[in-house]
Amino acid sequence: MKNILILLSLITSSLFANIGEITALRGKATLVHDGVSSDAKVGTSLDVHDELKTQTKSKLQIVFKDKTVISLGQKSHFKIDEYIYNDKKVSAKFAIKKGFFKSITGRIGKIAPKRFKIKTANATIGVRGTTIIGEVTTKRDIIACSRGEIVVSNSQGSRLVTAGERTIVQSMKMPTTPQKVNRVILNQLNSKSDTTTQEAPIPNIESSTKKDEVKNDVDLKDQKSAKKFEPWVDTKKRDTLEDIERVVGSKTATYRGKVVEGSTTLGGKIDKESSDVRLGFDFGTGRVNGDLKFKDETNIDYDVEVSGKVRGDATFDFNSKSGYGGGGKGELSGEKFKKANGDFSFVEADEKAKKIFNKIDGKFETSR
Repeated sequence: MKNILILLSLITSSLFANIGEITALRGKATLVHDGVSSDAKVGTSLDVHDELKTQTKSKLQIVFKDKTVISLGQKSHFKIDEYIYNDKKVSAKFAIKKGFFKSITGRIGKIAPKRFKIKTANATIGVRGTTIIGEVTTKRDIIACSRGEIVVSNSQGSRLVTAGERTIVQSMKMPTTPQKVNRVILNQLNSKSDTTTQEAPIPNIESSTKKDEVKNDVDLKDQKSAKKFEPWVDTKKRDTLEDIERVVGSKTATYRGKVVEGSTTLGGKIDKESSDVRLGFDFGTGRVNGDLKFKDETNIDYDVEVSGKVRGDATFDFNSKSGYGGGGKGELSGEKFKKANGDFSFVEADEKAKKIFNKIDGKFETSR
C-alpha cells in the first residue's frame, strides 16, 4: 500500500512538473520550491506553487509550456498559483505580489482567455490575447496594455483597457478610467522588466541634436501648466561659457544629486532619499542633458529624461524628452561652479480629453 501511495505521488508530481523554464536572467534571483530557497539559474524547470524573487538590478524571464512569457524586473515577487496545460484542460493563474512585470500570453490566453488570470496586490487581470506591462506595489498598481485587451478588476469594479492604455488601481478603489499612455512612457515601463533591454543611460552630451530629441506627444489646449520653460533672460553677464569652462577646468562636467522636495498630484510627496538626479553639461556647445528619477509616496517610479541649454550667466533650463510635458531650470553656483541646483514642473496628460491628470513639481540639488 505504501509503495502504491509513493507511486501515485510520483505520477501526480510528474503531471505538474516542468511546466515552465527560466530562459533568461540578468543579475540574481531566488527560487522558492517546496519551502526551500535556492539560486535561480537559466535552464531551471518550474513547478506549480514555485515562487521567484528578483534582487536589485536584476531581471528574469520565464517561458511556459504553452509559450506564455513572463518577465520580471528588479525586486519583484512572482508565484505560480495554478498551471494546467494538457489535452483535457488548460488553466493559468499567476500572482505578482510586487515589482515590475511583463506578460505575453501564449496558447492558453488565446484558446481559453477566461482561464488565464494574473493577480496583483490590488487587482485581478483577465486577458483577451495580449501583452501586459505593470508595476505592482502594496498601495497601488500601474497596469498597461501594449497589445490586445485586458480587463482589470477588484472588489470595486472593472475596467476594459485596450492597447496603448493604462489604468491605476489603489486598494479599495475603482480602477481609474483607462488613459492613453505616451509611447515613450510605455517603453520606459516595458524596459523595467524586459530582459532584452537595459536602463536608458544619460544621453551623450556631445552627440545630442534636435533630431535625437523626442517630441512630446501631448498637445494640450491648456498650455499654462505644461508650457515649456522659457530661457532665463540674461540680466547680468557675469561670465561666458568659456569662463565657466575655465573655472570648472573641463569642457564637460557631470553633476549628481537628489530631489530635495516635491510632490505629485496622484501620489503625494516625492521620496527624496530614493531619488537620483544626473545632469551632464557641455560648455562648448552650451547643452545640458540628464535624467531625473524619483518615487512618490505610493512607490510609483518616475523617470524623466531631459535636454536643454546652459548659458554664459551660469543659468540653464531644460525640457522633458520622455513623454512628460514641462521642464525645469537652474543655476550653476558655488566655488568652481561645483553645484547645479534648480526646480522642475512636469505633467502627465490625457491626450483625448486634453486634460492634465498628474502634476509633478519639485526642487533638486546636485554637485560635481
